Amino acid sequence: MNKSIAYKLNPLSISACTLLLTASLSIAISATVQAETYRIVDEQGRVTYTDKPPTNDSSDTNTSSVEKLPDNTENQNITPSLDTLAEDHPEWLKEVHEQRAAEAKAAREAKQLELSEQRKEWREQLKAARAAVKSAEIALEVGKEPGEGDFVGNAGGGARPSSDYLMRLETLEKDLADAKRDLRRIKKSKPG
Repeated sequence: MNKSIAYKLNPLSISACTLLLTASLSIAISATVQAETYRIVDEQGRVTYTDKPPTNDSSDTNTSSVEKLPDNTENQNITPSLDTLAEDHPEWLKEVHEQRAAEAKAAREAKQLELSEQRKEWREQLKAARAAVKSAEIALEVGKEPGEGDFVGNAGGGARPSSDYLMRLETLEKDLADAKRDLRRIKKSKPG
């Protein structure tokens, strides 16, 4: 039975039905797309887009501006260029640009100040390490001079260094090596 109905319809009526169905669908879709859109900016500058107009109850008292956006469906999904934004909203764009520039400048200055403090601290450590090396070198030179009891006599004649003298020299040489190692470490840690 269905085959007989399909054969009785002519191709022109099928095209007319297709056209009518397409037109109906496009009208239905455009009706749903044509909803109103509102742009709400609160006191902190946050922007919210909504399809519902804001109410005047106490929950919306922190909004600073409400703007009904034009019904421009052909340009709805186009992001404006910076030039367009500057033309449309030059005040807030300039404020945001100035705020970002001020934040970047403050961050650079803070980093420079921190680096300056690190370099100052490094120079003080370097000065102290050099003084420690100089002090250890002097202590070693003074410690090398034999004093009374630093040498003991041998049974067959002659003298040899005492164990206290040798331990003192070993300690002074170790102190000098430690001071030089510390100086090298500080030199390598110079801040950028």
